[in-house]
Amino acid sequence: MPLPEESIGVPAPVLDRLGAAGYRAMIAGVRLGVFTALEAGPLSVDELATTIGGDPAGVRSLVNVLVTFGYLRRDGDSDGVTTAAAPGPVDAELFWHEVLFEHWADIEDTIRTGTPRRGFYTWLSERPASGARLRRMLAGAAVDLADDIVAALPPAATVLDIGGGHGDYAVELCRRRPDVRVTVFDLPETITALREDAPAARVTAQAGDYLTDDLGSGYDLVLLFNVLHGHRPEECRELFQRAAKSLSPTGSIAILDHDRVPPAGLGPAAAGYLSMFDLTLWQGHAGGVHRYTDLAEWLGEAGLTETRVVPLAASPLEKLLIAGRPS
Repeated sequence: MPLPEESIGVPAPVLDRLGAAGYRAMIAGVRLGVFTALEAGPLSVDELATTIGGDPAGVRSLVNVLVTFGYLRRDGDSDGVTTAAAPGPVDAELFWHEVLFEHWADIEDTIRTGTPRRGFYTWLSERPASGARLRRMLAGAAVDLADDIVAALPPAATVLDIGGGHGDYAVELCRRRPDVRVTVFDLPETITALREDAPAARVTAQAGDYLTDDLGSGYDLVLLFNVLHGHRPEECRELFQRAAKSLSPTGSIAILDHDRVPPAGLGPAAAGYLSMFDLTLWQGHAGGVHRYTDLAEWLGEAGLTETRVVPLAASPLEKLLIAGRPS
């Protein structure tokens, strides 16, 4: 919600506290079904309470907060309310709420020690609903970005998808390039959950640790999609060396990730998101969001000095970085 003019001069912690309260109230509205109940039109507070099965006094108090923070608006002079600003995608909002209010619970320890008390995937394995939300988010992102990504990738018959997870990008790539074959390389627990719609004749699963195990050789293209932010710089540099050895002489590496330097013109929210994401990665992996200029330098150390960056309109904070050997 934009801050009103009269908030100027209010101490920053007070504004942050209010922002956290507004966000938490919105999540309560999502969980209770407030926004779903109002999709058909305005309801009085009593009608809303009956629809969602809530106590009228409690619902009224929640409505007051949601009106104050711009999620709901009064329906004229009546007791009715209607939606003013719908929350973002439900999966994303609930997932990030759990990350910020639960996964960050012991973040001070991680910052002190440099070692997460519980890795992100351990934390996620204890929350099947959160894991399912993240799966849907990642699969949806692959669909949203696939056309732009595939159009930018160089020709390739054989592809190694390092850390390819459930094969979301492998499936989208195969749908758009009928002659490509993809090897998805990831940990055993992930590979066993490769998507059911992955074409068996063209997508091969290979279980292993990509930081230590043999990656194979002769690939036309290596994908590192949303992998590097889970690792420290020294691990990224080592991974680039290993990935470069798996390429054919004319092969390329393609990276999809967030750039620590936000594009100009996106305002403070972009920098705020990247900072939040960076700290979340530190808490979950002791990783972080890297600068693309650093990635290009580390690729150069691996002999891949011909680089180009492709912005992605569907996700302005992410970029595609493609690198190959000098021709």
